[in-house]
Amino acid sequence: MMMIDESTRISHIINHNEAAIEIIAGINSNFRKLKNPVLRKLLAPRVNIRQAAQIGQVEPAVLLKALSTIGFQINNNKKILVPTHPRNKQKTDMEITHKIPFDVRPILESGVDPYKSIMEKIELLQPTEALVIINSFEPIPLLNILKSKGFLYETTRPAPGEVHTLLYRSNLLNVAESSQATKTTESFDEIRHRFSDNMTEVDVRDLEMPMPMVTILEKLEQLGSNEALFVHHKKLPQYLIPELQNRGYSYVSQEAGFNNLKLIIYKP
Repeated sequence: MMMIDESTRISHIINHNEAAIEIIAGINSNFRKLKNPVLRKLLAPRVNIRQAAQIGQVEPAVLLKALSTIGFQINNNKKILVPTHPRNKQKTDMEITHKIPFDVRPILESGVDPYKSIMEKIELLQPTEALVIINSFEPIPLLNILKSKGFLYETTRPAPGEVHTLLYRSNLLNVAESSQATKTTESFDEIRHRFSDNMTEVDVRDLEMPMPMVTILEKLEQLGSNEALFVHHKKLPQYLIPELQNRGYSYVSQEAGFNNLKLIIYKP
């Protein structure tokens, strides 16, 4: 049986036993979105039990206990390090001159990942502006990415099933403008030769958004040690790169023609 704890990713649990979808969705209405295939593909690979519990407004122990009913074993000995989310106490509402609301629920309901639209609005924010993302859950994966870019956030729940996340730039953090996965100094051919016997290949050129990013992240989770992922893509996936950095990956790329880019992703 699979041993789980608060740091276990939801995607690993579902891959081990798909019955976990119904078990988690049955805890409360906040988890029912897990039954939506699109949302499941977006969220499950990016959140662990602790983060899922935060989204669902329950204690992690509730999730762990529910999963134990279908055979998962709980690792009670592992120490969990709960990350803290810095908040800029010196920045007040008086300093935020304009709050820009952005309701992403219609985008999600259409089956599209709102990540690109959110990032486009984030890039246009002025120092005294804030973006208010309106959603049915707290966007933990997005917040993890934006923390590394120097953003702070505050979350409120003005109504049942409605979550407002206020995002603004921090004046206190000295963070580089760009958060990029490490692009190796080795050549494309050198990396391809190094992993020639341990390479998984995937072609995402014909997939609709957001499936290229979802597919790549899923394939990376399935890689064994000292394996690399060879991706056929139309272009360099700029919104994937920060997520690769967060997961400790490096990459090399090579243009092979119009709408044809080769990408090798690996752990250094």
